[in-house]
Amino acid sequence: MTQDQNSLSAALTTHPKPPRRFGLNQPGVWLAVVAIVAAGAVWVHQQREVDQLRNRLAEQSAQAAKREQDANAANAAAQLQLRTVQQQIALVSAKEAEAQSQQSSLASMYDTLTRSDTQRSLAEIEQNLTYASQQLQLTGNVSAALTVLDAADRKLQELNKPELISLRQAVAHDMDKLKSLPVLDTVGITSRLNSLIDELDQLPLAVDVNRLPASASAPAAQRSWASSFGAELWADLKGLIQIRRMDKPDAALLTPDQALFLRENMKLRLLNARTELYSHDEKGFKADLAAVTRYLGLYFDGSARPVQLTQSALNDLSRISFAQNLPSLDSSLAAVRSARTTAERAKP
Repeated sequence: MTQDQNSLSAALTTHPKPPRRFGLNQPGVWLAVVAIVAAGAVWVHQQREVDQLRNRLAEQSAQAAKREQDANAANAAAQLQLRTVQQQIALVSAKEAEAQSQQSSLASMYDTLTRSDTQRSLAEIEQNLTYASQQLQLTGNVSAALTVLDAADRKLQELNKPELISLRQAVAHDMDKLKSLPVLDTVGITSRLNSLIDELDQLPLAVDVNRLPASASAPAAQRSWASSFGAELWADLKGLIQIRRMDKPDAALLTPDQALFLRENMKLRLLNARTELYSHDEKGFKADLAAVTRYLGLYFDGSARPVQLTQSALNDLSRISFAQNLPSLDSSLAAVRSARTTAERAKP
């Protein structure tokens, strides 16, 4: 009996009882595997989206740098154009000063000579007509030329000389030609340009009206701990990177400083257009208005009523034509010179 018990103890010692194993058919194992696979898939998907966002942001940064470089080039061109306009204005002022100097020289010359009333009047009329002709060709100032012609006609009417009838007819003919020209409302156009300059600061940008509203988060009491942690993590990720869908991707790249620079550049363009209006530079006037219209369409909210009104005003101003076949005062000048020659040859 003792020997059998020893044999049984030896057998149990030689062949120990196998440990208990967990089967694959247990639910906890499968849930853990599914959770690991799902977490890995979500991580891979998020990494892919982050890479795509990085590439897109890199492209947009490059485009923004190019846009900024183009804006700087446009500003330099505007400054150059402004200097050119200033030079033109200085040239016109120099011509006007030269004409005034000639007027003073002629006045002093005529005052030192003893002439008849007719000769002095004709000399004064010729001097005024010469100055009006210069202003008409340089600046297109039709109203000043009409004023000079009207004063000359009244002076000739006071003289009441039969030999000056042909001169009065020439003056009346030039007046009729100038009156038949279409009137360019310089004052009205200037007022509209000033109004556009004042309204630029209130126009809404496209980037300001296309911002996506923040989504409201669900109450914490209705979510589990895992869903709350995931929602908070996702909210933090969305806060780092914002995606906007816009029809005008260039407008979304504007920073506040660039927006300020854009508005100031548009104001400068409108000021240039006002200067070109006075110098009758139709090509430069329409080019500046076209640039402002292009900026308005690219960077501002086209659905806003103020932007639409500004766009309409710019279109109306762009249709204005400066093209006027300005006549010369050569017939009146030739007639007054002929009358002076006849008066000087006549015996007292």
